[in-house]
Amino acid sequence: MTEHARSIVEVTGLTSQDRPRWTELWTAYLAFYELSLPDEVFEHTWTRLLNDTAIHGLAARIDGRIAGLTHFLFHESAWTMAPVCYLQDLFVDNAARGNGVGRALIEAVAARARMRDSVRLYWMTQSDNATARLLYDRLAKHSGFIRYEYPLSS
Repeated sequence: MTEHARSIVEVTGLTSQDRPRWTELWTAYLAFYELSLPDEVFEHTWTRLLNDTAIHGLAARIDGRIAGLTHFLFHESAWTMAPVCYLQDLFVDNAARGNGVGRALIEAVAARARMRDSVRLYWMTQSDNATARLLYDRLAKHSGFIRYEYPLSS
């Protein structure tokens, strides 16, 4: 798509009518990370996103169709008296990449974090996710931290 033909990206909350497209995009996101989740987790996550209390979701739309999504949450920190915002998932449909969808989603989450008086917005990605890191390196500072996960089940 040429620069002059860039589409207008509108970021909105998720509605119950968005379930089929959300499922399609979240499935693609999980596949990118070589993951799959049972239907019960999809249902549980969708319900929490619609409740918009513990976790939150946004959709980036081009011409009314969801082109990308993000899930985020707020949590307390021992290092500050204000909450911090964790952008947990961000995915843009391959066909919509290069249209500012990822940037629009991150900026929309940042706006909500500011409204909640958060002092930090952060996210993680795999070190070899070169496509996403091109955007992330333009928008944010890499902290240098490495993430570890301790298994809690056998």
